[in-house]
Amino acid sequence: MKTQMVPTALQFKNALQFKNVLYATDFRHDAELALPYAVSLARKYDSKLYVVNVVDVSPFSTPAPTNAMRAVEAQAIREAKEASLALAPSFDQFPHEMLIRKGDVWKEISRVLEEKHVDLIVLGTHGRAGVSKIVLGSVAENIFRHAPCPVLTVGPHIHGEPDRFSHLHSILVPTDFSEESAAAISCAVSFALANQSRLYLLHVAPSAEMPEPSLKHLLRNLIPADADFAFAPKVFLEAGAPSQKILDLADELAVDLIVLGVKAPAIFRGTSIHQTMATACKVVCGAGCPVMTVRAPV
Repeated sequence: MKTQMVPTALQFKNALQFKNVLYATDFRHDAELALPYAVSLARKYDSKLYVVNVVDVSPFSTPAPTNAMRAVEAQAIREAKEASLALAPSFDQFPHEMLIRKGDVWKEISRVLEEKHVDLIVLGTHGRAGVSKIVLGSVAENIFRHAPCPVLTVGPHIHGEPDRFSHLHSILVPTDFSEESAAAISCAVSFALANQSRLYLLHVAPSAEMPEPSLKHLLRNLIPADADFAFAPKVFLEAGAPSQKILDLADELAVDLIVLGVKAPAIFRGTSIHQTMATACKVVCGAGCPVMTVRAPV
């Protein structure tokens, strides 16, 4: 177990600066569930919102484009433009830009991230298990693993009002004492200080035996002692399947946000990619509140 560096409260001051937010959509119902959260965030943080749809007909394409394929692509672009126009009134009260790109979904989204200096991605998911079953298709795995900024996901089991995200009352951060968990805690502390939220830390041991009580002391030490919280943070120890324990505690505490650290691709060496990503995907797809995934700084 690595020892995490504990930041001071000063390092969290003005840490939340979502100047540019990307809302990724395919205009389906699952994606639309995330729309109010993207709007709420843009209003709260005075962000510019980039509404991005990527037209990708590659699954139906042939080595040499035919007139039929060009017609399919043209129709898809026309439909995307019509759907964008229908959404446009939702964004009238703040700066926004509607972007329709053509090509590979992840490649185009990654280009937008770089071109527009995006600070946060917002997207919807459906409830099927597995990385490749998220609403943007297998590209969602690339978003989780490669996005250089936090990703806020909204699943089909979401409940409560989207505006609650602008006034977070409680935040849950699962941690395994990794660098990714440290990044998640840093993000969660920033939210908690900005919103005067309750902050909960959870460690789940993968065995049936209860974790050592001394771990509670380690968990408390992950929180900066000089942080001026409205409520004293609380720590929890559980044993069992991490994803289920996270979802159970989030439901029990009725939290408004789960902040989850995820590993970058290069860190998967010697680890099961499926097992590691499955936990994140099960939490994202099963949570009744938004889930923010963050990576450790490169």
